Amino acid sequence: MELKSKERNLGIDALRCLAMLLIACLHVLNQGGAGSVSGDAAGWLQPLRMLCNCGVNIYAVISGWVLVCGSFRPARLLELWLQVLFWNLTVAAVGTAAEPGCMDGFWLRYCLPVTQKCFWYFTAYVGVYVMTPLLNPGIRGLSVRQARAAVLTVFLLFSVGTHLGYAWQGDPWYVGGGYSVLWLLALYLMGACARQGKLDELFSPKAAFLLALGCVVLVCAVSGILDNQGELSEFWEKQRKMLLYYTTPSSTLFALSMLLLFVRLRIPGAWKAPIRWLSPLTFGVYIIHVHHVIWVRIQGLYKPLAELPAPLLPFAVITAGAGLLLACAGLDWLRGLLFRRIRLRQRLDAAFNRLNQFLQE
Repeated sequence: MELKSKERNLGIDALRCLAMLLIACLHVLNQGGAGSVSGDAAGWLQPLRMLCNCGVNIYAVISGWVLVCGSFRPARLLELWLQVLFWNLTVAAVGTAAEPGCMDGFWLRYCLPVTQKCFWYFTAYVGVYVMTPLLNPGIRGLSVRQARAAVLTVFLLFSVGTHLGYAWQGDPWYVGGGYSVLWLLALYLMGACARQGKLDELFSPKAAFLLALGCVVLVCAVSGILDNQGELSEFWEKQRKMLLYYTTPSSTLFALSMLLLFVRLRIPGAWKAPIRWLSPLTFGVYIIHVHHVIWVRIQGLYKPLAELPAPLLPFAVITAGAGLLLACAGLDWLRGLLFRRIRLRQRLDAAFNRLNQFLQE
């Protein structure tokens, strides 16, 4: 049974925006220092921490859901690479002008982002995308029952299996805590097979919401219990840390349930235009704010938020994350104007069409 491409789903676009907001908030908490709290304040932040650590998983399962019914486009991959290179060199040049020497030791990495561990997500995404011509036909050939079984199998092997492995012997699949092409591939397969298996019809929006809520409640409850136990054994200390790993079953299930919820979400008319504007810019938001020049300036920038009253802290972090998101989105919108002005996408498509014609002669 082969999937057919449908018109753009604004629910998926809204989820992509939410995922990048969560990633921005995660960086405000960790790199920005807003999460350097303890006691009651840490308890208030725990639900938000869990949500933020699911942003990458959500972004990756969206890729599987969207790309499984698409076609492989090398020109699109090259366009993404040029977008990364544009921001790498632009931000590096501005940073060097403001602070000479700030890019020492980083120029090569940022000129060759895929091979020099410049942006782990982009590198892993390239690894997954180049395999889609092999993966997608096989996924589209699965029956609904087989696709559902595939989602369960990948979840048990790479999420549950990895979690159990970490607890005792270490990383059994070498997924690197989720920072790897293998983990993105697992999430891609789950998102793609969820669409082929029509999981959005199996789970109602209410059921998907309750599953997502249950994941948050479970993580907060377990975290609260462990935090109140005083000194923990090595095993339980590992369990507490693993609650916020990308590969943790709760994080994986939360991402999948949010996908099933948002794919059927009806977007109010007033939100349609902002979502259409922001969704294509989310990748640029990531590339800009984790650039070395900006990343070192974010360090500790949001630490004053940690001094706010505990009940206000989650809202302050979300506000700061939204500000970071919108600031970077505005910059990438300008980049998009430039790329459209020089008709970059059309030129790349034309170049690859000529290459295909030459190879077929």
